Amino acid sequence: MHKQYQVPFDAPSADGQPSWRSPHHADGAPYGTDTTGVRGGDTIVQDVGRPDSTGHPLNLPYPGCPPIQAIERFFRNYATFSGRASRSEFWWAMLLMGVAEAALGALGAASDISVFGIMQNVLSLALLVPSLTVSVRRLHDINLNGAWLIPFAGLTVLGSALAFMGAMAAVFVLFLVPDVVRQGFDFILLGSVIAAVAGIAYAVCMAWPSNPAGARFDKSR
Repeated sequence: MHKQYQVPFDAPSADGQPSWRSPHHADGAPYGTDTTGVRGGDTIVQDVGRPDSTGHPLNLPYPGCPPIQAIERFFRNYATFSGRASRSEFWWAMLLMGVAEAALGALGAASDISVFGIMQNVLSLALLVPSLTVSVRRLHDINLNGAWLIPFAGLTVLGSALAFMGAMAAVFVLFLVPDVVRQGFDFILLGSVIAAVAGIAYAVCMAWPSNPAGARFDKSR
């Protein structure tokens, strides 16, 4: 029996700073270098790509990634689906992008200046691709194929569509047809549950600890 992975979250290196070079051992092999026997005797070799401004390879997870570097890596890996992303790298980028969108939305709601609403829509479209790619790289870091993002997105869209159709059914009949209104609220409830379950599953995956076997998704650039 092989020993179970024990990968610390954002563990610092010997000098107290987070480092992708710090060894994480799995079955006696350095992290990302050799995991013989973990996947049927396969050997996974870490593929080091070009670095960011701090010297950490962009295709490898950066444990303890600071907010500024998380944003840098988010945009420099704009359309890159290969490689991996650490938890801190993912969550800092999502948090800061969410704050930016919320700020533009609040400015648009508090004023009659339509430019804020336009800026929010443009920003949302601009962030769509890098949000997808960083999610795929986060899945790679827990040793899951990026295709797992498809059911998460599909269930979210399905749940939102059902809730929307239920709301439209209830509104269009103006509460004059009880049976239709009841069915509309059933659709709203069902759609909300589906979307919530998909969202929770997605968040759990994004918060899951790193798995060294995810090195099989590395590709230098």
